[in-house]
Amino acid sequence: MDIQEVLKRFAMIASLTVEEAAPWITLCEDCICEIKKHVKKGVDLENKERQLNAAAAALSFYKYTLYRASGAGMDSFTAGDISIKSEKKTSVQMAYNVWTEARSCVCDLLEDDGFIFERIDSI
Repeated sequence: MDIQEVLKRFAMIASLTVEEAAPWITLCEDCICEIKKHVKKGVDLENKERQLNAAAAALSFYKYTLYRASGAGMDSFTAGDISIKSEKKTSVQMAYNVWTEARSCVCDLLEDDGFIFERIDSI
């Protein structure tokens, strides 16, 4: 997977320039590691790099949005009669939707460890 490609995609999703996104490169690297950790055995990483990069960028955007929402950044801005308010909950939900959409595009490449089906014996 290519960190520069992930950073570039992350910047695009987050509406940042590549320079503005640069401080978040470690987050992107962590997300690449997280995606790689869940790739099924036998998947040709080189052949599927583009899809996996897109998933890592979307995961980076989701985590970036969570971090930004948890901070003490500006929530609203007022200038005269114009008022703009940032809705953190909506931003996080939209970022989560971006991540789940990207994850669904690579679900055939990743191990599914989010569901367990077991039989329960009667007592």
